[in-house]
Amino acid sequence: MRRFLVGFLATVGALALVIGVVGVVTVGWLIGEFDTPEPLPDSITLVLDIRGSVDEAPAFEPLAALLPERAALGLLDYVDAIDRAAIDPRVTTLVADLSSSSLGVAQTQEMRAAIFRFRAAGKTAIAFADSYEGDGIGAYYLASAFDRIWLQPSGLLELPGVSIEIPLLRGLLEEIGVTAEFEQRYEYKGAMAPLTERALPPAVRDNLTQVAESLYGQVVTGVASTRGLGGSAVVAMIDQSPLLADAAKANGLVDALGYRDDVLAEAGDAEPVSAGRYLASAGHPYTEGTRIALIHLDGSIERGDASPLGAGGGVTSGYFSRVIEDVSNDPEVAAVILRISSPGGSYVASDTIREQVRRLAATGTPVIASFADIAASGGYFAALPADHILALPGSLTGSIGAVGGKISGAALLDKLDISVGRIEIGANAGMFSSSRPFTDPQRRRLKRLLDAIYADFADAVAEARRLGGNEIDAVARGRVWTGEDAHRVGLVDALGGYQEALQLARQSIGLAPGAPIERVRYPRALDSLDALLDAVAEGEIGVVLTSLQSLTRYTQWIGRLTAHAEGGLIRSEAQPVSGVSR
Repeated sequence: MRRFLVGFLATVGALALVIGVVGVVTVGWLIGEFDTPEPLPDSITLVLDIRGSVDEAPAFEPLAALLPERAALGLLDYVDAIDRAAIDPRVTTLVADLSSSSLGVAQTQEMRAAIFRFRAAGKTAIAFADSYEGDGIGAYYLASAFDRIWLQPSGLLELPGVSIEIPLLRGLLEEIGVTAEFEQRYEYKGAMAPLTERALPPAVRDNLTQVAESLYGQVVTGVASTRGLGGSAVVAMIDQSPLLADAAKANGLVDALGYRDDVLAEAGDAEPVSAGRYLASAGHPYTEGTRIALIHLDGSIERGDASPLGAGGGVTSGYFSRVIEDVSNDPEVAAVILRISSPGGSYVASDTIREQVRRLAATGTPVIASFADIAASGGYFAALPADHILALPGSLTGSIGAVGGKISGAALLDKLDISVGRIEIGANAGMFSSSRPFTDPQRRRLKRLLDAIYADFADAVAEARRLGGNEIDAVARGRVWTGEDAHRVGLVDALGGYQEALQLARQSIGLAPGAPIERVRYPRALDSLDALLDAVAEGEIGVVLTSLQSLTRYTQWIGRLTAHAEGGLIRSEAQPVSGVSR
């Protein structure tokens, strides 16, 4: 009865939320209050405030279409704003505040490329930060693409190099009576090392060292080339950091010291306009011409049908299949860009998505896979049927392997004097139970499952990338590669980002490099009252309800967990970590 009431109340709450959103949206459209963004001035300084991490796609916000100037922006929205501003005669200067930005290396490379295009249009780009610290190397790596770099006089320039830290919890887990029982294929697949190891296995350490060295080299080369410094000079500055502002200026790493208002004053009399406001009024680029679909595969890959609640929150195979169906049913779509930012996930769900991509490509529609910060394991698997695969130099990819198992709390139950009554029919009925370890036959069965999954994965890569047996063994076995190295070993076709994917899409359908295109994101936004009503009729609101109900249950579980912790007793109702994945 308690579970029924919780589910019933969660559903009622989610329904009320959706009805409220639909009501506000409907009223807003009917009275026209939300369709008139503030007009742009005749002279503009485009201002980018990049705070914290940035997702690839914009977040799920029901009211984003109504309040576009305040909507959260995804990485490609920032890129769109820069590219649109590059061809807008009203925009003279771009100012970016990177004080709290925290972008990945590949994301930074995507933004750097957009800044270079803006500067190539004859316009000025200025970077500012009150301090380049914390995630300073990423922020400064981006800043080095600008014409001028400002730093607050009290700030620091911290270039800490590349650091990868992996907490290893096996000792703690054993202390409390918990055992992580996982198998992996093969020695480089370190996804569960934090739970199963006391020290990094040598193969995993060697692989991550190679990744770190590749990323470090890319940053050093990028900073050196744009700041007119030698690579050895940049390395010396990294080893001497953090630098005080005066020292950073004296060594040629920044151009001026001052405050944000000083930077805006240097930009001239043009009115500062935020990226959100600018896009809301000026519109995104690529709005007319041959239609190219942009599909985001963002976050972990799971089985099911639920729509993602937010950017980077994962994608289910059923939801992705509906998106592919929508694209396939649009006769105006001439090519597809599949933008992947995913570490992988469920083996079955990844295979479902791969099959959907294969079916789409089989229709003759060119599919170009574009890797963002990470497109690894199941994320890489999903891209295999694409006609072309592009990666940024800093994209993390590969990880061709498999891992599976569970966490067993048998020893903890013994410590707490808790017994478990069981009724089981079938030799493996409780195989993934968290109350006891695997039996020897069950572990042998798990190993056979992982052998089969790995063989399927490796064979698919070998066929798609035309690799022989020795070649696939040299690039697989769970190894992670940067995009730079993945290109060298044949796992991707070329290095490039979003703009290169657009150009390749044009080329694939016989368009000239500068030919006009209409880039359309899928799933399509609810940009009209008719679209909203169609979504209700087609049951999409029901899918959102399911997702909201799941979120409500999760929130309630967190609340219960917090209450128990405050009372000195933690009782978790979460499901055990178990199963197999890529």
